[in-house]
Amino acid sequence: MASPFPAGAVDAVSACTKTLAGADDVDVSATRAGAATLGALRAYADRTALGRRFHNPAVHRAHVPREEAAATIFRLLEQARLDALGVQWLRGVAKNLLAHPGKEADGLRWLTFELCSGSAAPPEKTELVARMRRELSPPLLASLADLAPLTSNHAAFAAAAVRWVHTAQGSLPSSEPPTLGPHRVQLPTRIVERRARRERGGERTPPDKSRAEGAGPEAGGGQAPDGNVEAEEYRAYTTAHDRVVNAASLASREELAALRQALDKDLTAIRSVVARLAKRLLRVLMARQMRQWRFDLDEGQLDGSRLAPFIASGGSTRPFKQEAETTFPSTVVTLLIDHSGSMRGRPMQIAALTVEIFARVLERCGVHCEVLGFTTRDWDGGEPAREWAADGYPEGPGRLNALEHIIVKSADVPWRRARVALGLFMRDQMLKENIDGESLEWAYRRLRSRREVRKILVVVSDGTPMDEATLAANSHEYLDLHLRDVVRSIEDEADVQLAAIGIGVDVSQFYTNATRIAGIEELGPALTNKLVALLDAPARRRR
Repeated sequence: MASPFPAGAVDAVSACTKTLAGADDVDVSATRAGAATLGALRAYADRTALGRRFHNPAVHRAHVPREEAAATIFRLLEQARLDALGVQWLRGVAKNLLAHPGKEADGLRWLTFELCSGSAAPPEKTELVARMRRELSPPLLASLADLAPLTSNHAAFAAAAVRWVHTAQGSLPSSEPPTLGPHRVQLPTRIVERRARRERGGERTPPDKSRAEGAGPEAGGGQAPDGNVEAEEYRAYTTAHDRVVNAASLASREELAALRQALDKDLTAIRSVVARLAKRLLRVLMARQMRQWRFDLDEGQLDGSRLAPFIASGGSTRPFKQEAETTFPSTVVTLLIDHSGSMRGRPMQIAALTVEIFARVLERCGVHCEVLGFTTRDWDGGEPAREWAADGYPEGPGRLNALEHIIVKSADVPWRRARVALGLFMRDQMLKENIDGESLEWAYRRLRSRREVRKILVVVSDGTPMDEATLAANSHEYLDLHLRDVVRSIEDEADVQLAAIGIGVDVSQFYTNATRIAGIEELGPALTNKLVALLDAPARRRR
């Protein structure tokens, strides 16, 4: 089967692998055989280089136990040592290794990695590591930690590791034998050729431009006889691995509190700026709630302008007035925040602060506010992509990653109870890829089920939909076209007001009511203007 990548990409990774390994005779054929995406290819190549540079086969053969079960545990410890050396060596290698840890139930490996590297295991391994810590006795855990000072010395590490294995054998839970790297999906030739053509052609064409110019089969899934582009029917290959989670369940209370504290510390200066903007929104809401007077009443507040007529008429006129509440419709606002990897760092910090301040202002004015996030469970496809590969790569698989939809704050939950969950915005490990169309549908369904008269949905994103595995196996505008269809269907309905803010990207190609901002620092003013305009507009009713 052909390689999943153009020759140029493989050659570049191959050259880098040889440099890292310090050898020109490194065989990269195994490295490229199982990788479905460029990120997976790099991680697999880095592990190959680490094995060549820091692993001595003769030392390994001299110490590896003869019993298969013991040998399996011994190899797990060696894999942990190599990964630990990798993350301590180069920042780029660390990024690749932690982004692609594999799907094996290898808690011992990643516990050893944490002890030897001083770095945290990838998020998807956290539960396995915690379970292994609980199952190991204190003496075994202490002797495992004693391996850390020996990480850079293969012979000393191997000798200590084999002693640990013989001591621990029988006390460890059973695990599957480790592989040389994470399971990867190897793409069929037709998809390899499609991807190569796209990469030779440069960047993706925006959906509106491709439609206007009459895009070919790659843009819409096929060319009809009359020359019109046939759009692919959007589908998910499997939804078995999708999940909707509360933010508080993705991290411990202590971790969320620490993240929240870091957020408060880093953004003290910006908080006052955004707070001033939020006051403008507060004034608009309060003005709409109390701004009408009723005159000529029998009771209420005395109207000075009617006092003289009252005396002249002998008390027959009515001199009182009363302030009346306007019919401000019950309102709910949903803020849907992109949690993709490109939002990592300062963009997520400022987004978190802005969301908090505006949610508090809305709540103070009696407007319910829901805060949602969206990302994927894995990079490069994950379980759906592996199931597709196991099924023989059927044509037109559709979405090949699992959705991760996050409820940061439900509309009926007071902000004081949801406040700590905002710290999750600072957890970089959870930021992966973004499948906007289905995420928008999810937020819309939640909003539509509410009883409020007015429903407002604001999306904050810094790019177009992106999931590498899905785009590799389908047309390169597969996710874009689906997002356009979802937006169009919501805008055609009259029950939700939809708007979007694009950070550094023109989202007007998808949304009619769209605002582009140059950087994350402009989010506060943009959100102020957007909410003021939406709340000042007449309430819409379902057709």
